Order: sequence, then C-alpha cells, then structure tokens
Amino acid sequence: MIGSILRFKTAVALMLLGLLTLLAGIGQKTFWAPPETITATAPTGTAAPLTVFDEKLRTLHPGTVKIQVKGEGAFLLAAGRPDDVDAWVGKTAHNTVAGVSEDGKSLQLTHTDGDAAAPSPAGSDLWVATENASGEMDYSWNAPADGDWSLLLAADGTKPAPSSITMTFPNDTSTPWAIPLMVLGGLLIIAGAALLVLKPKSRNRTGNPTGGNPTGGNPTGGGGDGSAFVRRAQAKAAARRAGQGSTAPDASAPEKTASEQKKGPGTARRSGIVVAVLTAAAVAGTSVAAQASQTPAPSPSAPAATPAAPASNSAAPGTPNEDQTGDAPVLLDAQFRRVLEQVAGAVDAGDAAKDAAKLAPRVAKSELEVRTQNYKVRSQVGSYEARMPVRSMKLLTTVVTNKRSWPRSVMAVTQGEGNVVPQLLTLTQASPRENYKLVSSTPLQPGATFPAIGRAGTETLASTDKSGLLYSGDEALAGLGDRLSKADSAFKDKLVEGQSSPYIADTLAYQADVVSSGVNGTFAFTHKVAPENTVVFRTADGGALVLGRLNFSFDGTPKADGDKLTIGDDAAALAGGKETSTGMVLNFAESVAVYVPPAGSKDPMKLVAATRGLVGAAFK
Repeated sequence: MIGSILRFKTAVALMLLGLLTLLAGIGQKTFWAPPETITATAPTGTAAPLTVFDEKLRTLHPGTVKIQVKGEGAFLLAAGRPDDVDAWVGKTAHNTVAGVSEDGKSLQLTHTDGDAAAPSPAGSDLWVATENASGEMDYSWNAPADGDWSLLLAADGTKPAPSSITMTFPNDTSTPWAIPLMVLGGLLIIAGAALLVLKPKSRNRTGNPTGGNPTGGNPTGGGGDGSAFVRRAQAKAAARRAGQGSTAPDASAPEKTASEQKKGPGTARRSGIVVAVLTAAAVAGTSVAAQASQTPAPSPSAPAATPAAPASNSAAPGTPNEDQTGDAPVLLDAQFRRVLEQVAGAVDAGDAAKDAAKLAPRVAKSELEVRTQNYKVRSQVGSYEARMPVRSMKLLTTVVTNKRSWPRSVMAVTQGEGNVVPQLLTLTQASPRENYKLVSSTPLQPGATFPAIGRAGTETLASTDKSGLLYSGDEALAGLGDRLSKADSAFKDKLVEGQSSPYIADTLAYQADVVSSGVNGTFAFTHKVAPENTVVFRTADGGALVLGRLNFSFDGTPKADGDKLTIGDDAAALAGGKETSTGMVLNFAESVAVYVPPAGSKDPMKLVAATRGLVGAAFK
C-alpha cells in the first residue's frame, strides 16, 4: 500500500513538473518571445547641412536596417565608402548618427562644427547609390558590396538636413532554451504517465510470483514432502533461477531472494528517481547540442588536444575584415558604367555641336585641349578629320585603382560604333568633390596585346616610382620620346612595337620625309614628356602600364632670306595664315601607353597605344 501511494505521488509530481517545463518552452516561442525589431529615434540636435550615418550602425544587428526620414522639401540619402563620405564632407558642419543608447530607444547624435554650407552631393561619383525623396523616405540599408559603407543625408548642401530620423534594427529573436524545455517537459510527462500506469508484479517471501508453489507441493504452501530429496530439488531450482552466478547449489539462495523481495518498495522509488535523473541528463545533452550548433567555435576551456573547428573564409556579420576599405577599388562596376556613360554623353554632345563648353563637365587636361582645337580646325576646314568618338556600350575591360587618396585614376577599354580599334580611356578624379573626367583617349595599336591587370583593383604608382620595374613611368615615356625623335635612339632595342603597329615607324618616316623634301628650311623634331599627365597601373605580372602625354614639337626655320615655309590648312586655321618667312612651330599632343616589364626581365618595353592631335600652330 505504501509503495503504491509513493509511486502515485511521484508520477503526479513528474507530470506536473513536465507540464510547467513544457509551458515555459512554449512561452519562449510565443508570449515571452523577444520583439522582432528594435526602433530608435534621433534626438533633436543642432541643425547642420549634412548628416552622416556611421558604418557600424549597419552591422549593429544581423539583417537589414530600415531607416525612416521625414523632412521638408527634397532631400537625398547617398551610400559610399566611409573614407569617401568623410572626404566629401570635409570641413562642412555636420551631424553624425554614431550609435544607439543602452536601452535601444534613442540614436546617439554628435555634432561637428564647420562650414555652414557645402555643394549639393547629388550626382557625385563617390556614391555607389543614391535615393531621392520629398517629405518622407523609407530606406533599406543593405551593403552594395563587401566592406564598410556609410550614408550621407542632405538637402541641397545649404539647407539643414532632415532631422526626423528613425532606425529600425532586426532583433535577436533566437530562443535556444525553448526546444530543450519543450522536449524536457514532454519526457517528464511521459515518465510520469509510465510510472502511473505500469505497476511492478508482487512477490512472496521466497521470491516467486504470488500464487506460485515454491516447494512444488500442494498450492496451500503446506509442508508437503520435507525430505532431503525435496530440499535438494528446491536448491537446484533456486540455483537455476539465480542464473550462472554459482557453480554449486546454495541452500541459502531462497533466503537471499526473500531479502531482495523485502527491498522492493525502496527499489521502486529509487528506480523512479533514476528515470528522472537520466531524463534530465538526456535533455541537458540535447540543450548542449543545440547550443553547439549555434556556436561552432570550441570552448576556450577545451583541452588543447581537442581539434578546433575549421576557420571560416568570411568574417562574422558585423565584423569588417581588416584593411577592407584600404584595399577596396575606388569604383564598383555599376559606378564605373554610370561614370563612363556620362563621359561618353558629354563627349558626344561636344563633338556634335563642336562646342568645347559641353565637354567641360566630363573632359579635362590633354583630351579637352585636343578636342577643343579639333573643333576650331573643323569649323574652318570641313575635310579635317574628327577625333575618334568615345563609346561606353561595349566595355571590354576596366582598370581601377585601389589607392584611396586623390587624385584617383581609372581606365576603360571600349570599342563601339566609329572605333576601328579598341581605345584606352583614362579618367581622373582630381578631388573628392569633383567628378571623374576623361584626360586621354588612345587607340590600341593594331596587333598589340593589352596586358593583364586585376579587375578587382590594382596599385597605381607615382610616375617616378621604379619599385619592381625595369623603368619608372617617367623613364619609360622619356625613352619613347627619344625613340620617336631619333632613328638611332639608344632605346631602339629597349622599346619596340609590334609588326602590325606602325606608329613609331610612321613617325620616323614622316620626320625624315619632311627634312628631305623641305629644301628651303631647317627642321627639328622633339617629343618631350608632360609629366603631369602620367598615370601608372601595376600589371598582373608585376610590370606596369604607363599612360601619358608627349609634347611633339615640329620646328621649322627658312634657310635663307626670302625663303618661305608653307603649312597645311589645318595648321593655318590655328596660325592665322599658310606661309611664313620667319619660321613656324607646330605642336601636337601625343597620347601614348607603354608596357614596362618587371625588374629582372630581359624583354623590351612595348608600345601598346598611341595617337596624336594638333593643339597649336604659330609663326615665329
């Protein structure tokens, strides 16, 4: 009777404990579950024309961050690399959304004093993406590529940026104990039910089931036959029931079985306790396994001999890779294509109208000078050949620097309508608040091979830097200048062009023909480096591609008094006449590209691309 009561109480206790545990696990998934998002609002601060969102906010919590902005009139939100955003902001007064308060309800806003206004950030090449709005904006902050990204909020640079800002972050809704608690609760309920339903069989004093006949005699258990034979038979039967534990019959076996029968109720209680302990241990193991699946890294206290989990190739969310921004290319593909389309559009507009003013937003330096003079000549000489058009649709390859300081240079190889051969387009961004401008367009020499350069970003070198190269950029261009000026140049075998590339050979032949045919004049030719135009990109093999300009000067002087020199119609359009008795100077801009092998190579430098354009003509 006592054993049954204890078993009933134990079963009820297990089932009640299991029900509470199950409810606790379900509660963590339902009414106790953490909120899916955390919303923080920016406090009222000092008005400023610009507001910067720190890059750490995007990775504060895993998942997409939502930003809601309210303001008066039009405004924009631009995404860019943190160093690009900081460089564009410069010395302008601005607010920075730098973090979130400990309770997660307020954004931390800091103010930096500075200039009261800035240019409008709209249209800057620094932004990988921009979103415009009027009055209200809902923005999803996602990373356009690997690395850190900041945001810039502004109206037009002169008006205060919108100050009503709310950010909603994904919250950690994981409940690692929910499933283990539900499993534990279910097992406890099952264990209690089993203890309540399953009853152990009762035994008599000799250990036989109730109702049995321990002596093999009459069922009343009377003495029966008490002879030695019967006692020996009982001993053998007891030995058989005891198993193989003894090699000889033991007359005391019935007493041992009887003593075990007396321990029955206590044994049943201990068995219930053991079941509960084993159940808890099993569920605890389930919980540990669940945690381990969420945290694959080994515990710091694990023995040294325990194999560690393999390292991941990617950083954990919210942890930017070291030097990620420093090694990042200055333009993503989408940015590059957008820039190139705008450059091509500006050149098309200028070429069609023969108006250099239309080039100014996107063309500079040598290219602007050459096309401006080309328009001037073409306005007077209808047969004068136009410059090769700039196309953006058929982009063959891009070369992007990962040097984060300014000026920055990139290059595109394109070939479209009107391009007989591919051309190398060199673009330069002079400062953070200026856009990329085309500084040279150079057709690839027929039969020339463009050197391999990493698409993910490459190093740019100073024109005087010779590290790892046979020649620096300045030395390579100076060698080309000497090679073009003299047939017996010391660089004749050090700088070559392909068999199908005629530029060097044609230039030397033209100069020799002028000297031989101009019997009444003395002529001199020079090709000198314009160092401010030199750009050097490191190639994949450790060499370099040097792009730059040579100033080609054609100087003519009459041999005797009364002798006259005649110039062509193109030069006459710039000089203001066709003949001179005092002498003349023609100036050409030569856009060139030279491949320089890495240090230790036995190969010569190679002319990759070249062209020239008339930029000046004058009489002495």
